[in-house]
Amino acid sequence: MNNDISILKLMIKDHSKLVNLINNLEEKSKENFKSMKDAFKKFEWELEKHIFIEEKAIFTDYNPEDITEGYKMLPELTKQHNYIINTLNNWRDDVQKGRIITDVNSFKEFLINHRSFEEEKVYPQLDESLQDEKKKHIINKINEII
Repeated sequence: MNNDISILKLMIKDHSKLVNLINNLEEKSKENFKSMKDAFKKFEWELEKHIFIEEKAIFTDYNPEDITEGYKMLPELTKQHNYIINTLNNWRDDVQKGRIITDVNSFKEFLINHRSFEEEKVYPQLDESLQDEKKKHIINKINEII
């Protein structure tokens, strides 16, 4: 396996971008509605793309030989993604109704834990179990979306 071909490295960069965007959202939510709304729109777009990348670009190509071990992380990942999507939907609703988003910090903590789960469990397993050609294909799809 070629360690230069790494889904983990690419997704760590995307995670860093998301952390910067939620930090910005947290700051802006203390200022005024307009700046919070702008920060939310940008964060929402990038986070939705990120989840799309994971669920479509990566997992449509992931077929582990050992299904029991290979898919062990998927129920937890799906549960976390559902929570993220529900939170985004609630925030979108708040923004559409002209309300300031108030629970940014607790969601940020959740995202940090989610990031750790992916970077420690999900991506290393993908990098280890996928052939280089498959990883290159996934990385190309990710780069198209990012």
